[in-house]
Amino acid sequence: MGLRAKLAFAVLSVVVLAVTAYGFTTIRHEERVLQRETEGRAVALLRAFAIPCGVAMANNDTPTLDNYVVKLSEAATSLDLRYMAVLDFQGRVVSHTRQGEFGKVYDDPFTRTALAAESPQTRTLVEGSEPVLEAAVPVVSGLRWGTIRASFSLSNVEEAIAARRTRVFVFALVMMSIPGLIAFLTLHRLVVRPIEKMQGMAERVSRGELAARVAIRSGDEVGQLAEQLNAMAQRIEDYTASLEKRVEERTHELAAANSQLVEANQQLERLAKTDPLTGLYNRRQFMEQLDFEIRRGARNPHQFALILLDVDHFKSYNDTHGHSAGDELLQRMAALLSLNLRGTDVIARYGGEEFVVLLLDTGADEGYATANKLQQVVEAQPFPREETQPGGKLTISVGVSFYPHDSRDGRKLIDYADRALYKSKERGRNTVTRWADVRES
Repeated sequence: MGLRAKLAFAVLSVVVLAVTAYGFTTIRHEERVLQRETEGRAVALLRAFAIPCGVAMANNDTPTLDNYVVKLSEAATSLDLRYMAVLDFQGRVVSHTRQGEFGKVYDDPFTRTALAAESPQTRTLVEGSEPVLEAAVPVVSGLRWGTIRASFSLSNVEEAIAARRTRVFVFALVMMSIPGLIAFLTLHRLVVRPIEKMQGMAERVSRGELAARVAIRSGDEVGQLAEQLNAMAQRIEDYTASLEKRVEERTHELAAANSQLVEANQQLERLAKTDPLTGLYNRRQFMEQLDFEIRRGARNPHQFALILLDVDHFKSYNDTHGHSAGDELLQRMAALLSLNLRGTDVIARYGGEEFVVLLLDTGADEGYATANKLQQVVEAQPFPREETQPGGKLTISVGVSFYPHDSRDGRKLIDYADRALYKSKERGRNTVTRWADVRES
């Protein structure tokens, strides 16, 4: 193969590689953009629908919920909605765009993941020969009421991507062919022809024509090639050093930014778990811990006590001395409870003047004794302005339930402790009541 053929083959290879790389990169980018846009529109649609859906589920208004589902399915034709289902906590269908689905329980991995997740979930798959996007968002209206799951056809998206792929490759081929032809002609003139002349001279010399010479008008450029290459190498070295310095500086900047981001995320995590007034766990974090202990109990048998306590006549204290004094009282109460509990125990502000405690790995007798200890410690502790309270002392009422003796269900344990707490209120406050005492009475 001659030099001219090699040059043509090299230029053609570069053009093909450039077209392929450009087309592949562009198509992959557009595929990702279309995928994100489709997922974003689907999630945004379901999030917007989750607001009225949550209200309807909170009010147990099934006709209104069905009406919302019908209207949304009619409005979502531009997104190629295949179906949409509203599920309760167990994955049971409470409303569906298709008839005959009501009451069914979805128990596939995607549904289980969506039911447990606090954020939207998406996945793409192929059903039959049709690509589809499945999305699920939580239904939240104050509390988590369920999950919306929907399926969207990606056929139109795939068709759009195929059309764009053809256009991109045709455009790239045309645009790359012109520079390729120009590069070939230029290289032929500047490189191939002078080399052919020098080759002819060499052949003449080899035949004994020692006086043979070659006339190359651009011979000065060829003669200065080494110098130019040296200059180019120097420029590349200088540019590489400058680039490494900039990369190092940017690396330090990114490391500092990442450190700040980690610190900010840790701060956000702490804020998400704690009550801003008392510094204790908030109700949400307590419920997660309770659910964890219930699941742990299903795997490895253990026991714990759940204590729910309430500051007696707190409204009277708050109304008499103001909200600032009430906040200070709650802070003192939180510190006192924390001081008299173990480091392994979980204590949280349940709401208002209510606190809740998990005494981990604690039996019924020990848990009841600890509850009495907390009631007695609070009664004995002097609090500012407590003389204005009924009886001249600031006290608490306490309700206690035990796992697994009273129940293996976390929500029932809270309900039992709450009912025992109200029994303490009925008994005159400043006392401790177990759920077993309430049940037997």
